[in-house]
Amino acid sequence: MASSATVWPFDGTKIAVLADCHIHPGGGPAFPPALFERLDAEDPDLIVTLGDMGESSGLDELAEFAPVIGVRGQDDSDDPRTDNELLVLNTGNTDVCCVFDPVAVGLATSADPFTPSADFGDVAGRLFADRRPDILLFASTHKMAEAAVMELPCQALNPGSAVLPAAGERPSFLILVVSDGTWTGRFMHLD
Repeated sequence: MASSATVWPFDGTKIAVLADCHIHPGGGPAFPPALFERLDAEDPDLIVTLGDMGESSGLDELAEFAPVIGVRGQDDSDDPRTDNELLVLNTGNTDVCCVFDPVAVGLATSADPFTPSADFGDVAGRLFADRRPDILLFASTHKMAEAAVMELPCQALNPGSAVLPAAGERPSFLILVVSDGTWTGRFMHLD
């Protein structure tokens, strides 16, 4: 089972969420210029990565737009910004919980489509430092997704991939705005 979550206080309002980009300079994919244009226009307070981002140079590129923090996937270089297996962004009234693969940690029986485990609330409490997620951010599918977890209630969101979307999907990322205990999410397409 996963280690305990890192709880990180967040006092901004706008978060850009990316995942599954697999950035490997010198032969691998690169961020599309449209991503940087959108990040510049959105002006996020924070960029959260949900794993499989590739090498640290990709995180460095993102850090030109906002501070970067995230969780580690299977294709991530060692970097202190993403050395968390589990992450909770606490805004005071809202807990945004982050994980790379919700199936691997017991939160779901399937990531595509997202199907919460029967004991989602109990597992979430154990994983996320006794916090119940208002929002669960996850990755590992390269496919944009949104699902309700009625047990808590909680919304599970996957930003897809801005670089290597799943077959039939469009390049995408997520803008999450959290303020005064409420939140809105907007999936952003890059084509």
